[in-house]
Amino acid sequence: MIDNELFTQLKDTAANFIPAKHLDDVTQEVFMYLYEDAERLEQLIADKKIKWYFIRLCKNNYYSKTSKYYYKYNRPYKDVSFNDDIMKLGLKLKSEDLYFIQDSDMINDILSELYWYDRELFRLYVLGDNDGRKYTYTSLSKKTKISRMNIYITIKKVKEYIKERLKEKRNDL
Repeated sequence: MIDNELFTQLKDTAANFIPAKHLDDVTQEVFMYLYEDAERLEQLIADKKIKWYFIRLCKNNYYSKTSKYYYKYNRPYKDVSFNDDIMKLGLKLKSEDLYFIQDSDMINDILSELYWYDRELFRLYVLGDNDGRKYTYTSLSKKTKISRMNIYITIKKVKEYIKERLKEKRNDL
């Protein structure tokens, strides 16, 4: 297992290429990933490859838009529909916020046109579970037992369909 000295050394190494603002979150995600497979972690430490592997994982998590880190901490928004909460609180919105609400309502209408499988898979991917857990293609594949490629293709097709339908609906406005 990783002792305090190795932990400090790995975190200091990551500090060379990850901004301090994100350092704790990225390294925490990487350590959690490493501890999921204890045998592999022990093998990496024994082979003295842990530093290289840790750096690679940190870079992948920080720069990739499909990493667990990105889905937990850097996603641009977490919910597609939020206008009811805003109206209950009586908050005033800027015009771009209103445009987003209008789009999210249109997206919800478009999603209701889709086959239930496509709609629910897309919602799971975008919104996550009821318990707030977000998914990558790989983690969604493990949860649903659907192949990663099928998930990727389905979500890609749903995104394309939503874009086409939004263009059509906006032209009708």
